[in-house]
Amino acid sequence: MLVVRRAEAPHLGLWSFPGGVVEAGESPLEAAVRETMEEVGLRVRVEGVFDVVTYLPGELGKGNWNQVVLVDYLAKPVGGKVVLNGESSKFRWVTPSELNGLETTSQMRGCAARFAELKIY
Repeated sequence: MLVVRRAEAPHLGLWSFPGGVVEAGESPLEAAVRETMEEVGLRVRVEGVFDVVTYLPGELGKGNWNQVVLVDYLAKPVGGKVVLNGESSKFRWVTPSELNGLETTSQMRGCAARFAELKIY
């Protein structure tokens, strides 16, 4: 799994998957492909939806009163090389067990456990 260390709030300093917001007129899948290219420089082929996670109001930090829904996709790199933009300070390719040794959100740990069950790495 490709994970990045966040250089911005929310979750500053924690490891997470690359991602971002859906822009007007695009689908969540289109946003995932675009955000991956913008954040880490990789072109990806999406294989399917992996998980859907909800952060309730206030869980993303003080003053955040919006509910946020994250759609995690399984995707394979098909081009490019990892080049970070300013939203992340580091990147790593990790196995699910290696992810457990990093400082992440609790949702990331659950995602790693589900990914391990797939046995595709």
